[in-house]
Amino acid sequence: MTVVAEEDGAGQRAPGWWGSDSALLDDEEARRRLVAATGRCLARRGSSRIRVEEVAVEAGVSRSTVYRYFKGRNELILAVLLSRVDAAMQGVVSSLPRPADALSSIVDVFLRCTDLINGDAVSEALFTPGSRPLAESLELTEEPIVDAVYRHLRPLLRQWQESGQLAADLDLKETVRWMMAAGVIIMSPPWSSWSPAGKREFVDRYIVRALVGPRGAPETKNA
Repeated sequence: MTVVAEEDGAGQRAPGWWGSDSALLDDEEARRRLVAATGRCLARRGSSRIRVEEVAVEAGVSRSTVYRYFKGRNELILAVLLSRVDAAMQGVVSSLPRPADALSSIVDVFLRCTDLINGDAVSEALFTPGSRPLAESLELTEEPIVDAVYRHLRPLLRQWQESGQLAADLDLKETVRWMMAAGVIIMSPPWSSWSPAGKREFVDRYIVRALVGPRGAPETKNA
């Protein structure tokens, strides 16, 4: 953790303090509360209007306390995203009906992740048309978020690659990065307004075939 000097010139404070010297709180809990406060602000106002000052008010602390744990607004929003990735991806992966089948599972991962975003107030605030520049500025396909998603998809991707369903020359982490970039496209107009059946057909035809195709299909042996 980086300790930041107080704005009033009082100097640095020892790690672990939350708000005032009378309230001792460990760093992890302090960050969790600030992330939760950011999530509430996002749900109410959207990402294009949220400010560090609002997060401070929501959390009941000074602005300098927020800056003690986060560099600014984008880092707060990134922390919100990361806090939601594990729960979301765990639910998506555990609910796949045929996890051994790459073709159907990749389609399901795309569509279920999209459904989760469309049904969640915080996620919708991040991916509404007015918030798109912010989402792009957070570099959603860069390391922190890619790593979080990759942790959940890596076992499946390895299984599919070892069984010949994915091309042997695919870098699995870069595959996840590409899948996430494609997912952002699906959440944008005109695709975002399509019916579930239309989205499924699009993902199957234009996204899955880039990963699962003739060269990645398991070889069949003659009887």
